Amino acid sequence: MSLASLRPIARLNARAVPDGRGRNRPHLADHASCAFGLALLRAGRISAPTLLAALKTPQIHLVDHLMTRGLMDEEEAYAALAAHWAVGVADFTRHPVDTALIARIDAASCLAEHWLPWRRIGAKTVIVCAYPEDFPALRARLTPLFGALVLALAPRRVIAAQVLARAGTALARRAETLLPETDSCRNFSPRRTYAPLCAFAALVGAGVIAAPSMAALALLSLALALSYGQTLLKLAALLAALRRPAPPAPPTQMRPQPLPAPPAGAQPLPSPPHHLHLVPSDTSLPFISLLVPLFCESRIVARLIRRLERLDYPSTAQEVIFLIEDNDRATATALASITLPPWMRVLPVPTGTIRTKPRALNYGLDHCKGQIIGVYDAEDAPEAGQLRAVAQGFAAGGARLACLQGRLDYYNPQHNWLARCFTIEYAAWWRVVLPGFARMGFALPLGGTTLFFRSHIIRDLGGWDAHNVTEDADLGLRLVRRGYDMQLLDSTTYEEANCRAVPWIKQRSRWIKGYIMTYANHMRRPAALLRDLGPWRFFGMQMMFAGTVLQALLAPFITALWLLPLVASHPLSVNLPLPVQTTLGLGLLAEAAMLLTSYIGLARAGHRINPLWLPTMMAYNLLASLAAYKAVYEVLTKPFYWDKTAHGLFDD
Repeated sequence: MSLASLRPIARLNARAVPDGRGRNRPHLADHASCAFGLALLRAGRISAPTLLAALKTPQIHLVDHLMTRGLMDEEEAYAALAAHWAVGVADFTRHPVDTALIARIDAASCLAEHWLPWRRIGAKTVIVCAYPEDFPALRARLTPLFGALVLALAPRRVIAAQVLARAGTALARRAETLLPETDSCRNFSPRRTYAPLCAFAALVGAGVIAAPSMAALALLSLALALSYGQTLLKLAALLAALRRPAPPAPPTQMRPQPLPAPPAGAQPLPSPPHHLHLVPSDTSLPFISLLVPLFCESRIVARLIRRLERLDYPSTAQEVIFLIEDNDRATATALASITLPPWMRVLPVPTGTIRTKPRALNYGLDHCKGQIIGVYDAEDAPEAGQLRAVAQGFAAGGARLACLQGRLDYYNPQHNWLARCFTIEYAAWWRVVLPGFARMGFALPLGGTTLFFRSHIIRDLGGWDAHNVTEDADLGLRLVRRGYDMQLLDSTTYEEANCRAVPWIKQRSRWIKGYIMTYANHMRRPAALLRDLGPWRFFGMQMMFAGTVLQALLAPFITALWLLPLVASHPLSVNLPLPVQTTLGLGLLAEAAMLLTSYIGLARAGHRINPLWLPTMMAYNLLASLAAYKAVYEVLTKPFYWDKTAHGLFDD
């Protein structure tokens, strides 16, 4: 194999490609990488097909390609790279990093670009890089700061460990405040709500004492109005979801670029052999970084790794980053006992003032090199072709498409009554209601997992709100307010249904608390929100956030009215005017609409749950009311507390 036969491929790929941060960098198969690959080839360290595959993979450095494929271990690969470039490999054991040098730079930039200033040798500063081909650009930028520079090498993992050991606390604080203060709920103070809440409670109490019947009637009227409003909204979503969808646009195809003309007087490049496919299908796939936050998940990490390994996506075009709290010994031990594939790695998150999933995600952003960033949870089991569907969806979606949201479902739907009801609820939401809302043009409240973003957009938005316990719903609103699009992904991730009553209430209370915090945060400037969303989406936001919370709080009052025909003496029966009693009859139609929505959702999901379980959803919804009252209490006492849900209990 000669340089001449490889040169057409190098020329074909020697163009600028996105690096995942909205910038362009030289393609990995430039002259430097090609020369290093040829040196390995001539030395018999790799084969010609391996080199060809690496040069045709635009998303990954050659040295990473070799390690990911298991062709070289880390020490061997970097020894060969250092020998080729005639530089040394940094030994941080003998010569620790000069802390004064670290203090002069942005640690987040070091993590994102895989370099750090190491030590001074005379008048020169040694810059350690993971990829020597990046050094010329760094030299131009860093020479005014450090003076003359010298290159040394170290693996990306080692560089990250050195940066985190010296700047981890500052980076943890940065993850908590990455989102601008004007967009975050971190300044929410429960004490500010005490005075207006006490005044409202006093007013309601006075009304109950002075006119109990009128007070009860007012509450019932509000509850009924919300209930019927929600019912009409979901019926509209049902009708929208049943409409035949428009045919999807064909995905954008990556086409081979024409070879540049050779310089004057140069010999024309020979054509590649006919049997070589210059742009196979996998080379056009974007690089995807998957963030998986874990906390106290030692029970399930082995199953999670097996499930992620089943994803049908090239290992050279993906990375999986497990985010674990640095004091979570159990999860760290469980991960250490497993031999991770080369494209998976563990990233400890330093302890901060809060401990939430969005904080961990913000911390992981600087470690992602993908053009697309995805989020999975510990109990997730995504469909095998999901990442390919993501790549196709973004290729077809246009530049304003910022987010793809996959469907969620459960793999333990028959475990008990609560699991069945949870599955029925999710089937109706993900298969009917949410697709209907999307077709109606509403801003979608995102789920916490199976989310995929264009990396430069999520970074420009400031990441996630580290203090919001439903960071997904907040992020969906912020995306729409900035003019970006979201779409639902035709792919499903299966999760473990939380089917124990007390943990279910805790989980649901966290979701409702997040809805309250998100609503309060965005409604701080209602005129700006109306301007950003427009009247229709503003109305949808009011119904989905405020309406959902209020309906859960007032549901017990509506349930009490169902007892009117069943008891001889009901305390409200003589006080309710005829219009209200007549309106109660419409409740039967509302329940019928909900049963129909749930039935269609189950049919679309393919679950074999007996439809006779559907009427029991009324009792299930009362649990949501308990969770809503717990959520209100926590908003006033511990708004940023993350009530953790245990996983791995019912997924056998």
